[in-house]
Amino acid sequence: MPITLKEIAKQAGISISSVSLVLNNKPNRISEQTKELIKKIAEENQYRPNTIARSLVTRQTKTLGLIIPDIENIFFSKLAKILEIEVRKEGYTLIIVNSNDKFSEDLLLIDLLISRGVDGLFLAISNESYLHEEELVEKLTKLPIPFVMIDRILESFECNKVYFDNITGAYLATKYLLEQGHRKISCVCNTYISKNSLSRINGYKKAMDEYKIKVPKEYIIPANYRVEGGYLAGEQILKTDCTAIFVCNDMMTLGVIKKFYECGIHVPDDYSIVSYDNLLSDFLFGIKLSSVDQDINELGISSWKVLKDCLVSDDQKRESIPQDICLSPKLIIR
Repeated sequence: MPITLKEIAKQAGISISSVSLVLNNKPNRISEQTKELIKKIAEENQYRPNTIARSLVTRQTKTLGLIIPDIENIFFSKLAKILEIEVRKEGYTLIIVNSNDKFSEDLLLIDLLISRGVDGLFLAISNESYLHEEELVEKLTKLPIPFVMIDRILESFECNKVYFDNITGAYLATKYLLEQGHRKISCVCNTYISKNSLSRINGYKKAMDEYKIKVPKEYIIPANYRVEGGYLAGEQILKTDCTAIFVCNDMMTLGVIKKFYECGIHVPDDYSIVSYDNLLSDFLFGIKLSSVDQDINELGISSWKVLKDCLVSDDQKRESIPQDICLSPKLIIR
């Protein structure tokens, strides 16, 4: 059994409250000799604070929740790592859960994390949630804890949110291909429900419109955000006469390149590709791939700053205007 504050106090011949002050580094008038004795007893007996008991007093568990749609997606796994590192610097533990891009899982996981007593929540919603926006807004409005929507947001819902300008990112990618002389440019995207992908389609069309290029229907190829979606999109691309491709995320780009490789087609010799997220450089084994960079460090750190501002004690709580932070992507040319 782990040693308790009561047992340490008994061995040191001092009150429990005094032991608590010393072990929690609180101001006190206890002699240095007694402090050393308390710390020695605690160390020898491998004392660890009872976080549950402490949370009952402070009404804070020092835990936060992160809901992401797909932990296999490089973008979200890296985001999770950055957030975990940042919150741990401030003494918080991050619970990371995966919704599998399903709305029902978003709702279930929100309730699960609240039942675990998290002090705040980072939320990257599933694409499916956009089909249930009214229900999700009702759920979020009633949350008893502060939260930040991160990367995937509800535009019409006023809340804390940190995200990237997807229209600009896609515009930069497509304009670059146009500047390289391409006119037949395909766009691989999730056209069904993903608001981020729809914004990227708009950016793609904006660049094509500037060059007065009419986009054939078959150039916009729907896919999911996963490798298999890109692989199937690769089959569709080969049926078109396009010479270049803008792919709306790195996971789909891997799928497209895999399909091309199986068919003996080389990138960038046979097709020019601009990807999105700029996370594939360690996986392409010599293939030079231009990509839209979303600074995930900036996204994670900015999101933590926003949530941290909300994590105040009851006597410090105040009415505040939700923060809406739109970050700027940039094109990395290789």
